[in-house]
Amino acid sequence: MNIGIDIRSTLKRTNTGIGRYTLNLIKAISKIDQKNNYYLYSRKKLFDFKKKLPVLPGKNFRHARGLSELDIFHTSSYDLVKPRKAGKFIVTIHDVIIKAYPYGHSEKTIKEVDEKLKRVSGEADLLIADSHNTKSDIIKFYNISDSKIKVIYPGVDTSDSSRLRSKNIANIVRASSEAASREQYILFIGTIEPRKNIQGLIKAFNLLRKEHNISHKLIIAGMKGWMYEDIFKEYENSAFKNDIIFKGYVSDQELAELYKNASVFVYPSFYEGFGFPILEAFGHGVPVITSKTSSCGEIAGDSALLVNPERYQEIAEAVLKIINSESLRQELVKKGLDRAKEFTWQNTAIEFLNCLTNT
Repeated sequence: MNIGIDIRSTLKRTNTGIGRYTLNLIKAISKIDQKNNYYLYSRKKLFDFKKKLPVLPGKNFRHARGLSELDIFHTSSYDLVKPRKAGKFIVTIHDVIIKAYPYGHSEKTIKEVDEKLKRVSGEADLLIADSHNTKSDIIKFYNISDSKIKVIYPGVDTSDSSRLRSKNIANIVRASSEAASREQYILFIGTIEPRKNIQGLIKAFNLLRKEHNISHKLIIAGMKGWMYEDIFKEYENSAFKNDIIFKGYVSDQELAELYKNASVFVYPSFYEGFGFPILEAFGHGVPVITSKTSSCGEIAGDSALLVNPERYQEIAEAVLKIINSESLRQELVKKGLDRAKEFTWQNTAIEFLNCLTNT
């Protein structure tokens, strides 16, 4: 078969979200499929030096600036119409945030994305959702038939995830505990925007410092998104602002070190289509606190402490439980490592290929 995959999201210098998903997917596919021909669609102009094409992962992969005859075309973006020369059109929908959690987006953005989602979901022969929560939202907001949507979990993306296979879990747990006692910081990774509930996390941190006198710092790593003014206002008004550190964008290597040395990873998002950082933290041997809402609870299972993101007091209580109990910390680290093993890019690629052949 001739299969086209939209890789435009991978051309940015700082790959996040859809770009990472796409790169990991094609790398995983290349390891299990050497028979089909893959055309990586970029629409990159010949002399556009600001965009960099990813390295081809296999001999049956090639770059394509346009679209020729294809049996199947896949995209994770909503701006494309079904290619005329594609037999089947498959679209991965990572979330429907603009409908499920519209706060934080302009009316113009909501309308534009909504219209694209309506069109592309109608044109697609199959929709892939990252989680059962996202599938439910697609059905709820766009009245799509259950049979047209397939849930395929993405894999965990850690630079040294081979540790999960090659090292004794007890050694990882021990190293994690040693790092946490040495470094002592609470970690958040994600875009600086209202949906991530960073304000609630700062309030929880203030409570922990004021009433429980913890010595931990709060590290927030991630790029500025939108409508972040209130978040930084919360930070500026904090009596403990000197111990709240905004790292901005960090490299993959820096990210791995931040995860590995954290005392606890807190991801109190109001809404997620999947929640990659939860699995990344699991894979690096960090105890996790996350929301019981949207897909966060679905992905975390019983391997994290789940909280109501609307109540910052609950977030603070959960942090306190972990930093005051080494046995709970080790239990969560073990559970998280086991949970991360269930989400591999190989499994994602296998299910993805099954969709292509059975659609």
